Amino acid sequence: MSNESNKPGWKTAQLRIDGMHCGNCEVLIERRFKKVHGVRKVTARQSAGTAEVVYYGDLDIHALEAAVKEDGYTVSLQPQDQAPVGRNSTRHYLEIVTAFMIVVTIFLLLKSMNLLPDNLAIPDTISFGFAFAIGAVASISTCIAVTGGLLVAVAAKYNSSNGKLTGVQRFKPHLYFNAGRIISYTLLGGAIGALGSTFTLSLETNALLILAASFVMIMLGMQMLSLLPKRASFIRMPKFLAHKIHDLSERNTKGGAFILGGLTFFLPCGFTQALQLYVLAKGSFATGALVMLAFSLGTLPALLSLSALSSFVTGAFQKHFLKLAGATVVLLGLFSIQNGLTLGALATNSSASATSSAPTAYQSASPAFQQAAVKTAPIVDGKQVIEMKIAGLNYVPNQFSVVQGIPVEWRIDASQAIGCGRILMAPAAGIRKALPSGTTTLTFTPEHPGEIRFNCSMGMMTRGSKITVLAASNKGSSADASPPAATPAVPLADRRVEIEKILRDYLLKNPEVLQEAYAELQKRQQVTEIEARQSSVANNAAVLFNSPRQVVLGNPQGDVTMVEFFDYNCGYCKRALSDMQELLTSDPKLKIVLKEFPVLGQGSVEAAQVAVAVRMQDEGGKKYFEFHRKLLGLRGQADHAQALAAAKDAGVDMERLKKDISGEEVKSTLSENMQLADALGLSGTPSYVIGSEVVVGAVGVAALREKIAAVRK
Repeated sequence: MSNESNKPGWKTAQLRIDGMHCGNCEVLIERRFKKVHGVRKVTARQSAGTAEVVYYGDLDIHALEAAVKEDGYTVSLQPQDQAPVGRNSTRHYLEIVTAFMIVVTIFLLLKSMNLLPDNLAIPDTISFGFAFAIGAVASISTCIAVTGGLLVAVAAKYNSSNGKLTGVQRFKPHLYFNAGRIISYTLLGGAIGALGSTFTLSLETNALLILAASFVMIMLGMQMLSLLPKRASFIRMPKFLAHKIHDLSERNTKGGAFILGGLTFFLPCGFTQALQLYVLAKGSFATGALVMLAFSLGTLPALLSLSALSSFVTGAFQKHFLKLAGATVVLLGLFSIQNGLTLGALATNSSASATSSAPTAYQSASPAFQQAAVKTAPIVDGKQVIEMKIAGLNYVPNQFSVVQGIPVEWRIDASQAIGCGRILMAPAAGIRKALPSGTTTLTFTPEHPGEIRFNCSMGMMTRGSKITVLAASNKGSSADASPPAATPAVPLADRRVEIEKILRDYLLKNPEVLQEAYAELQKRQQVTEIEARQSSVANNAAVLFNSPRQVVLGNPQGDVTMVEFFDYNCGYCKRALSDMQELLTSDPKLKIVLKEFPVLGQGSVEAAQVAVAVRMQDEGGKKYFEFHRKLLGLRGQADHAQALAAAKDAGVDMERLKKDISGEEVKSTLSENMQLADALGLSGTPSYVIGSEVVVGAVGVAALREKIAAVRK
């Protein structure tokens, strides 16, 4: 009980509030109740379904209920010696079941008509239309009550303080409020996206972010359905800050309306939180800004039509709408969890290798499972051959069976792949591959029975995709032959136990041997990898250093050539741009070759296509370099539109460029670059070739200078 309730004449009442489903409801009820005569202080608790009211005189329950009735809440007295009771009646649960049945029926109907995608979940790329639709739903379910209330309040204050106004003049505060809201959502959404671009997300982090976004959506849906435990709630901004934002509505200024609209970004909203997680994962200022812009525009129709909608989205309709919306959000969150779990399953084996002798390289499979109905891959020239096509975001087929111990040749047609479908992840086989358009062949040798799961880097592809490794047959092996007569010896089983004990004791006494062995293994693997890459450089030297499809900067007759593979959406490539510029300025004998290597999604492919078309009309490389600097210097996601803008600024012939983009030269150039990267074992950017050495990562200008100097010696 507050200190105010202890003063003479002040009383405290506990009220039961039905219909609260989010933090916005608490703020709304507190502000509405405080306008009732005699009420001094209100503390609403959505998690408990109650409100504590400090008042003077007699408490008018009817006035309190009238203050919030149109927003869908009901008010009743709660005796102080009685704990809060369950807020949900049998009818409430029946309505929730009915809502789920309606949503599932609509889903099955649309699915049967092929009007829904196969992978219904939080998508890898949220379209602006989808973000707009989320905003429209949010505006009717939550924003219309709180944000709309702020809008009405600030407009009323402005109009009452300015005497007689025309209809257009009365509409001005509405425009200022919504302009501030849209600008705020756009800029702050971009800021969150930019924050995500400052670091590279691992496979495990991507899985956790998808699961977190799914959890937020499920929690939001359960709040809308009043199904959360009493004390469960979202982590949100302190309530007093929300009240401060509301207090701005009482200011009589145009700027106050604009600022108030901008600050609604910080009001508690589960829909906003889910989108904020999405744009953080995308790591792009442009994507974050545009997605949140679309979301804010989705709320605009309801806010601009507030007077017409106020009689429509209240009372019984609002309650039923919230149940349908809540059921939809919960189901969408459950679908999305599958993506996170799929990606998480890949991450658990991310460090395993297909040729490793460790038994954990694959998931164990029972003998019964090994006899799966999937036909075993045929053997051609001593290799098991499996063929797969990627159509959009689907693997066709998506399950295979192979036998352990026999090399596998995996032929993948990615000519129709889109988005993250161009990245193949099979950690248990040691595969993390950017797939070029066309057919790519991957090889590995499965050493243990079990499963090799595969998917894209976002877990968005066909679920259940795997290669089942069957145990090799032992028939006809030398172990079945009778051993020749020999002098009686100690049984092998006894000797094995003795040997294992000796080894165990030795390792426990000398554990540093394991570190030394591991260090030696890494050293040998590095030597083997370096030798393999040097061999690949030599075998592909003509195309690597002197292809007619490449861009040459610096001295074309330089004594040392440095080749850079890059992606216009790679944050490290953006940072490495200054390294290349410094080398161009300081080393007149250096020849630099640029090769587009788009591995970070469809936007990267589109930007690379425009880059090749720019090169086709610029033999000297001057315009290309100007285009290259502009696009790599861009903050945010590079795509077709951004690349065209950079090309226009560089002064190229735009009509010719638009024709060249769809030509064979562009396709051949990118295919050549992808094949080169594959031959060199490259899977990320930036990557360099200096002399015969392959350098992976943004190592800095000093390290690049050392490599160049070493070649000159």
